[in-house]
Amino acid sequence: MTRVKKTVDYIRELCLSDSREKKTLGERLKKQYDEWVETLSLEDFLAFLDAVKENKAEIGVAQFFGKFRAYAFEEYIYRLLKAKVAIPSPLLLFWGEKCLVWAAAEEEYVMEFDISIGKKAKDFVEPVIVFDAKVELDSSRLKTALASFAILKKWNPKAKCILTYVDKKLDETLLKIARNWVDGVFQFNTKNNESKAFLAYVVECLRRF
Repeated sequence: MTRVKKTVDYIRELCLSDSREKKTLGERLKKQYDEWVETLSLEDFLAFLDAVKENKAEIGVAQFFGKFRAYAFEEYIYRLLKAKVAIPSPLLLFWGEKCLVWAAAEEEYVMEFDISIGKKAKDFVEPVIVFDAKVELDSSRLKTALASFAILKKWNPKAKCILTYVDKKLDETLLKIARNWVDGVFQFNTKNNESKAFLAYVVECLRRF
């Protein structure tokens, strides 16, 4: 895992706070974190995510709160793939790595994807599958993901682009349209748990490489 700041770092900051309330919250979140990391249960993970949301005021700073939840979901997807999917050599699983999306002559351009599967080359990944993980999928976040996918697809049409999300905050029609440019869209929610379909799809994709 190469994500510079991870879920445990946000929890550690709370545990080391001078505020007794924040320290208590950090200790509670640490227990929940340890539980879902062990079980990989979606219910356990969502309970953790809800606890973070419910204590937004205590956690403070919008950017801190947002990244806390975002990186937690990325980590959940990363750990789920690592535990449940046999990735064939020489492919590897990466979290928060720069991926090659364009090259010409001696020029190269890379972009960071939340999670990727591919080959490590120099200081970046040559991806065969990339994943975008959104806790709350709204129209702005969807368009950003689509732009990144489109750039990669232009360079490598065979690459698979997968979108995962917890909650949907957009018009269903827009998501339906987006499926024309995304290979797979999966929701991770207690009301619509598509995690098994997600894993099966990734396994099927890997058979083609």
